[in-house]
Amino acid sequence: MRRTVRIAILTYALPIAAAIALGAAACGGTVGTSHTADEATTKQALTTPSHGPVRLIGEALGDVPLRAEQRTEIEKLASDAETRHATIAAAHKDVVLALAAQVEAGRIDRAALQPKIDASVKAWEGVRPADRAAIERLHTILDADQRSELVDAIESRIHAKMEAHPWRERMEEWSRDLKLTDDQKSRIGQALHAQFAGGGRLHEMHEGAKKGKHALEAFKQDRFVIDEVMPPADIAAHAAGATNHILGVADAVLPILTAEQRTIAAQKLRTRAAAGDDLMQ
Repeated sequence: MRRTVRIAILTYALPIAAAIALGAAACGGTVGTSHTADEATTKQALTTPSHGPVRLIGEALGDVPLRAEQRTEIEKLASDAETRHATIAAAHKDVVLALAAQVEAGRIDRAALQPKIDASVKAWEGVRPADRAAIERLHTILDADQRSELVDAIESRIHAKMEAHPWRERMEEWSRDLKLTDDQKSRIGQALHAQFAGGGRLHEMHEGAKKGKHALEAFKQDRFVIDEVMPPADIAAHAAGATNHILGVADAVLPILTAEQRTIAAQKLRTRAAAGDDLMQ
C-alpha cells in the first residue's frame, strides 16, 4: 500500500513540479530551435538559491548541457519564479501553522482552517497563467536533445526518490520523535490504511500520474501546447481532496496520541512550515 501511494505521488507531483518551476513573465513559441554542434555547453545545476519545485528543476538541468545564453535566461527565470511563488509559500505556511495549533489542541476544526486554505488556493490560481506560459517558454529555450535529456533527468530523480523510500523514512522519523508505543503504531497503521481503503484517493493519484507522464513525453516533441497536453485543472477541487485526506489522517490519529505527543507533533509541523516543506512529501 505505502509503495503504491509513494509511486503515485512521485510520478505525478514531480513532473508537475518541474513544469511550474520556471516561471516567466513572457512566453515564446512552442517549437525549440536547433543549434550547431560546436557551440560551447556546460553541465551545472542552477546557482540561483531555490526551494521546492524550482530546486528540483535546477538540479535536473544540471544533467543537461546548456549554452551560456540559455543558462543566463534560465537562471533569471528561476529567480523570478522564487519571487512569484513567495505568496504561495506564505499562504501554505499559514495553513500548516493553523493546523499545528489544532493538532496541539487535539481537535481539528475544518471551518476555522477553510479561510486559510482558500487563500492558498487563490495564491496558486494567481500564478498559474504565468507558470503555464513558462512551461512553453522553457520548451522553446531548449532544443530537442536538451528537452529529452531534461525529461530523462526528471524521471531519473523520480525513480531515485522511490528507491529511497521517503515515506517510510518519514514515518519512522515521526514514530521515533513521538516515541510511539507498539500499540500506537498498530492503531495508527490501521487508521492510515483506512484512509485509502475506499480507493478514491489512490485512483486520483494514479490518474494524475498518467497525466504527468503524458506531459513529460509531450515535452520532448517539437510541438508543445500546454492547453492541449494538460488542460487547466480545478485547483480548488484538488486542494479540497488533498486537504480532506490530510485532515482525515489527523482526525484519525489525534485520539491515539497523548497530549505530550501532540505537542511534539505540532512543533514538527511548525518546523516544517518554517522550512517551507510540503506536507505531502
